[in-house]
Amino acid sequence: MAASTVRPRVIIVSCGGRKSTTEQPVPAGEMYCGSYHVALRRAADALVAQDRTARVLILSALHGFVALDQVIAPYDLRMGDEGSVTGEKLRQQAADLGVLHADVTVLGPRAYVEAARAVWLRLTDVLAGARGIGEQLAKLADIYAPARRSQTPKSAARPVDGTSTGSIIEEIERRADARQNREERRAARKRARYATYSRLVIAHADRAHSTLTFPGDVAKSAARAGAARRFADLYRVQVHGRPDDARTVDVHGTPRDVARFLSALPRAMEAAEIRASEAARLYGRWERHSTARSHLAGMPSAQRRTRARDFRAAAFLVVIDVLLDCPGTVPEATDSIPPWDQVYPLAAGIAHYYWFDPAALADPDETARILANAERRHVTPPDTPRPRVPGTA
Repeated sequence: MAASTVRPRVIIVSCGGRKSTTEQPVPAGEMYCGSYHVALRRAADALVAQDRTARVLILSALHGFVALDQVIAPYDLRMGDEGSVTGEKLRQQAADLGVLHADVTVLGPRAYVEAARAVWLRLTDVLAGARGIGEQLAKLADIYAPARRSQTPKSAARPVDGTSTGSIIEEIERRADARQNREERRAARKRARYATYSRLVIAHADRAHSTLTFPGDVAKSAARAGAARRFADLYRVQVHGRPDDARTVDVHGTPRDVARFLSALPRAMEAAEIRASEAARLYGRWERHSTARSHLAGMPSAQRRTRARDFRAAAFLVVIDVLLDCPGTVPEATDSIPPWDQVYPLAAGIAHYYWFDPAALADPDETARILANAERRHVTPPDTPRPRVPGTA
């Protein structure tokens, strides 16, 4: 009988903004010296103490996955910035490290968790649900110092000395919260380029409605509106188009289902457009390759632009198809055939490789805000049968 295979356990720790002042390369474990990163490392060390088979890797925005003893040079880059590590590189690194099928725990901000999801769809996000740096630090402390709450006197919880450690930590938390809020607003502005929603209206305890608007040219807006209708079943809502406005759809359902859908749709559209753009870049690279010359010879520039535009539009639809029904395999593209004749293998290959679950994109915090800010119009409880009075029909 073959021996059972034990999945390796990996603790992923995000890199930090504050780095060593040295200008010389140092081990990654010594590079990051900010208070937040130190707390992450302490929590990682505590998890390793519970499972000696686990290993710790740092997720660097520039270098990707690095071991604690790997020597790296100082840099200034955050995850999501231009030039940060790609999901494809992370997946290759995970394969090279032999952890592609590991049991993964991530300690770090949301951007780093999502970067890790490009490799591991199912991972443990320790800080999920934490609001702000204060709650994150508290969760981390619960890991590396679980007895701290019972041992810390209440008088020490809120120091009054302006130079105390507590005041410094509060200032760190305040600044980190402000930075996180700025990043969240920036991400929301990016998503608004793909879809926006109106204020939720709750007309009944189990009925609510809102509208989704898709900016851009008519063709792109119509395609996104069509995708929204196809995603509706995932969130148990009804989506209806408007005959006089291709850019807008109406959404109906229970208040919570509609709120989750409003939160998820802009994220789904952004992610789908990113994958369609990756396919379009493949098309652009093909146009510059020598194999394209015979296919493009004599073709007017206007026709070439039309071909590229039609390919991009078709690629988006293929991405939506794959997200909703991910195939087991995708046929490979052929170099001798022009991209406009093989949209499916090119776009589906990217969507399949970078697949995500469109039913799991609703942000809990945003969903709660949508419900809290909803307009309530004479909300009544769900209909209940009236009791029959004896002696009446």
